[in-house]
Amino acid sequence: MSEEWISGGGPGVRGPSGAVDALRGITVGPGCRVQILADEEAQVVLAGDFRSPGNRTRALLDAAWHGRWAELTVLYGSYWVVAQNPRARFVCGDVSGYRSIFYHPDDGAGESVWSTSARRLAADHGAQPDLIMLAARLAAGAEHWPHHTAYHNIRAVPGGFGLLLEPDGSRRLVEVNGIHPHLTLTYGAPAFATALERAVHSRTEAAGIVGADVSGGLDSSTLAILAAEKGTVRAVTYTDPHTSTEDLRHARRVADHVRTPLHVGEGGPGELPFAWSAGQPVTEQPAAASLDTAQHALYLQPAAGLPLHLTGHGGDVVLDGSSAVWTAMVQDGSRRAARREVTGWARTRNRSPRELWSAVTRAAATGYPGALLEAADRLETGVTDTRRPGVWTWCHVGHTAQWLTPEARHQVAALLRDSARTTAEPAARADLIEQQSSLRLIAADARDTTPLEASWNVRLVHPYLDNTVVRTAFAVAPAERHGTTVFKPLLGAALPRLPRWLTGRTTKGSFTRQLLTGLVHHQRQVAGLIATSPLVSAGLLDPEPALAALARAGTRAEDLYGLHRLTMTCQWLTAHSNDRRMEEAC
Repeated sequence: MSEEWISGGGPGVRGPSGAVDALRGITVGPGCRVQILADEEAQVVLAGDFRSPGNRTRALLDAAWHGRWAELTVLYGSYWVVAQNPRARFVCGDVSGYRSIFYHPDDGAGESVWSTSARRLAADHGAQPDLIMLAARLAAGAEHWPHHTAYHNIRAVPGGFGLLLEPDGSRRLVEVNGIHPHLTLTYGAPAFATALERAVHSRTEAAGIVGADVSGGLDSSTLAILAAEKGTVRAVTYTDPHTSTEDLRHARRVADHVRTPLHVGEGGPGELPFAWSAGQPVTEQPAAASLDTAQHALYLQPAAGLPLHLTGHGGDVVLDGSSAVWTAMVQDGSRRAARREVTGWARTRNRSPRELWSAVTRAAATGYPGALLEAADRLETGVTDTRRPGVWTWCHVGHTAQWLTPEARHQVAALLRDSARTTAEPAARADLIEQQSSLRLIAADARDTTPLEASWNVRLVHPYLDNTVVRTAFAVAPAERHGTTVFKPLLGAALPRLPRWLTGRTTKGSFTRQLLTGLVHHQRQVAGLIATSPLVSAGLLDPEPALAALARAGTRAEDLYGLHRLTMTCQWLTAHSNDRRMEEAC
C-alpha cells in the first residue's frame, strides 16, 4: 500500500496571473488522492478518502473565500483540507483526529511548517522523542495534553480544529467540529443512520469487493451487514485458545446472515500479543498494534490486496456514552435522576452503590482543573490509585505512576498543573469532555497504526470516524446514547433492520486472558525491553517496580493496562532509535 500524507509550510504564493498556486509549497505522498477546486478568488485542496464534491464545489470555494472554514469539512469521507484565499491559508483534518495536522512552530523564517505525519515532520527537523511527555502519558493518560505529540517541539492540531496561517507568519487554531449534542435518541437516530449507511455504501459501491473485520461485536458486524447490501464482503476474524468462543459464534452467525464465508485466522503461540520483530515498520507514535503485528498479519491475509478493509474502530465511542453522563447530570443539577441510574447500574453488577455515587459526586464537585491539580499532588506525594475506579473520573493516576522516579513524577506533576491552568475548562461538562478525549485517543491509535498497514497489504477504513458519522452520533445527547439495560442503543434505534440477536447482545468477549498469556509467554523479551529503555537511561523510569509487576503478571490482572502501555512505549522508543541509526548510516 502506498503512503498517504501531505506536507507544507507557510502561505501560498501568487503567480504572474494573480491566482494562487494551490499546491505551491505542498508535497503530496504517492498514495494520497488529491482534488483541487479553484477559481480566481480561492482554492481548496481535498486530500484523502472523500466523495467528490460535485455540485458543492461552488459552495466550498465561497466558504474558503469568506473564511467559513468549518464548511469545508462537510463532505462524506475522511480527508484533509488545504484552503487558500488572498488573506490566509487554512489546513485541517477531521473531527476525530484520525486525519491529523501537526506543525513545527517555526522553521527559522517565521513560517509554520506542517504535515499530516508527525514522524515525517520530526525527521525533517531532527526532533527527538519527548521522554517527559511519554512519561506523563504513562502516568495520567494522553488526553490532558491534546496539543502535544511524542516529539519535542512538534505540535498537534487537536481533532475538531484547523490551523489558520496568516501571511505575516502568525497562526491560530480554528474550531470546526460542529458538534451540538441536543437531540433525543428518537430524533437523532435517522440522521445517524443516513450518515453511516452512506459512509459504508459509497465505499463498497466504488470498490465492488471489500474486506471486513467480523469479530462478532456490534460495531464491526453492522459494517459488514451494510457493506453486503452494496457489494461483496470478505469477512475475516481471529481466534486462539485464549479468545472468546462466544464472539466467534456470533461472528459465524453474522457471516451466515450476509451469506459469505468467514475466514478465521487460528493463532498459536507465535501470534500471542506482546511480541514484535526488528524489521516491522515504526509507527507514527506509540501504538498498541505494534505489539500484535503477527496476529494482524495472520487474520488479515484473506483480505490482503483488496481496495479497502472495513473495521469497527471507533464504534465504542461513537455509539455509546460512558458513565461520565452521571457526573454531568450532577453538574446540571439532576442529582436524583443520576443517583437512581447509578444505583440501578451498581446493583445489576453487584457493586456498592454508595461507593460509586461518592465517586460521581466528588468528580462533579472537583471539576476538571481541580482534578488535574489533585492528581499532580498525588503524583508528587506518591499516593496513587491501586485499582481503576468503577466509574469515569477526570484523571486517573494509577499504579503505573509508581514506576516513575521521583524526578519524573515531579515533572509530570508540573505538566498536569500547566494543563489545569491553560487547557482544562472550569465549567467543562464531564460527558462532553469524555467523549471528545475518548474519540481523539481511539482515532490517534488508528492513525499511528497506519505505517503497519503496508506490511499487512491492507488499507484499513474506519467509517465510525468519518466527520458526518461522528457529528450525527454526537448530536444525540450522551445520556441518550448511554445504555444501562440496552447495549449501544443508538445502533438499534438507527438501523431497526439489523437482526435482533445482534442489537440485543449485552456481552462482549474480553482479551484480558489472551493479553496476560502473551505477557507471560514473552516475559523475558518484555523485561529486556523495559530494562534498556531510554526512559530508564534518562532517569525517568525505575525499572525495578515495573519488572516486579511484570514478574507477577500471570496472577495480577490489575497491572496489565499499565504494562501494556509501558511496553508499547518502550518498543516504539527502541524501534525509533534503531531506525534513526539506520538512516544516519545510510
